[in-house]
Formats: sequence, C-alpha cells, structure tokens
Amino acid sequence: MIPILLTTAALAGPAETIDITGPEAQTIAPVEASRRGGKGRKGKRRQQARPGWKQKFYARPLITGSTFTDNSGNSHTAVGLGGEGGIRYWQVNTPLPRLRGRTRVAGTYVTSTNSTGTEIKVGSFMGPAWEYVALESGLDISWDKYEWDGVPLEATTGYGIPVIATTGVSIITVYAGFQPTWLSNETRRVDWDSTDEFGFGHQFSTFAGVSLAVDTMNVGVGYTRTVTAFGVQEGYGLTLGFRG
Repeated sequence: MIPILLTTAALAGPAETIDITGPEAQTIAPVEASRRGGKGRKGKRRQQARPGWKQKFYARPLITGSTFTDNSGNSHTAVGLGGEGGIRYWQVNTPLPRLRGRTRVAGTYVTSTNSTGTEIKVGSFMGPAWEYVALESGLDISWDKYEWDGVPLEATTGYGIPVIATTGVSIITVYAGFQPTWLSNETRRVDWDSTDEFGFGHQFSTFAGVSLAVDTMNVGVGYTRTVTAFGVQEGYGLTLGFRG
C-alpha cells in the first residue's frame, strides 16, 4: 500500500503538498539612483540575485484508512497510523521551469480486529516546476507486509518509479499520478495475463489528492488504488502539516 502523503507526491502518494508557485520567486532588486548626484548619478542599477538552491525540513503525521478486496470479492478494512519526514529543496533565482524535489522517509502501521500490516518507504524525487504546473519522478524503495483476514501478503522489498503531476495556486494544490513497482518476492508479483486490471511492473498504483493551506496549516486528503497479486488494495489518507 502507498500511504497518502501529500503526493506527494505523493508520491507521493507518493506525492507531497507544496505551493506550486514555489517557495521562492526570482528577485531582481533595483537600486534607485539619486537625482542629485552621488553614487547613483550614473542612473539606476539593477542587482541580479545569484541562482542557487534552498531547502527545508518537514515532518507530519499520517492517518490512513485501507480497504482490501481479494480476488474472490471479499473486502476487509483497517485503519493506519504513521508519519513522514524529509527535506524539500528547490531552485531559486533561475528562469522557469525550476527544479524542485524532496527526499523522505515514511512509515505506516495498519491494524484492525482481523488484519495487520506494516510499510516503510524511503524515496527521493525531483522534477521541473512552472508557474502553475509541476512534474516529479524518482525512485521509491519500500518494505511491506500485510495479512488481511487470513490472506497473507508476505514481506517484500519494492522498487517503485512514481510519476506525479501537480497543479494549483498558493492555497490549494491538486495532484495525480501512477507508480509501477517491481517486487523482490515472486509470490507478490501480479500476473497481468490473468487479470482484467490495467497495469505493468509487478504491482501497479494510481493515486490522486488535494491539499488546502489554511493560515499556517496544510490539510491534505488523498486516495490510492494498488493492484496486487491477491486483489485490489485501496487507501484513503489524511495528512496534517504546519508551514514555517
């Protein structure tokens, strides 16, 4: 399962929640000339800020709800708690598009009366950002293990490549994307010839979500759908974060 981030990304699902206009804008600070002579008598001067990078640490809790529907049509539900932390980084004082990215670690524990699960993810993502649109991709390494009412999804390591598109303005951000994942455990790999589901890789996820900035707080909700070898796993997530 991919817990909802933002996107963020997820993503960021793996996708994350970021102001699409960028934390920093390119600045050119004019130096006004004095009409009466002195240092400014040669006219107005402009000082170009140097291109570079900025970065910021972030951390936030994750609250998830999960539904697993096995290949026989039986459904099971569970709730999950977890957290995510990492570093965002972005270019400043360069023409659009500017590169931006993030490196993060996330963990979620899922539990109910008859189901349990654990997932740990480490990933790094980057892509170009224009004024209102951004793209992002990278490598997401995961380890997870689940049991849904007697249906085991044995432990496996996954290597996913998410593709995330983000759009929005300063107070609201919308994201969507997909992620194929290749798994180390052969029993967890989907046989696409024996299912009507769309996908590629050993496991395939689609996700979407929205984030709203209220004062100093970011509130995000999202949905993830993952096709597994034993059925379809769906995740509904809530994230909370505070902006510095």
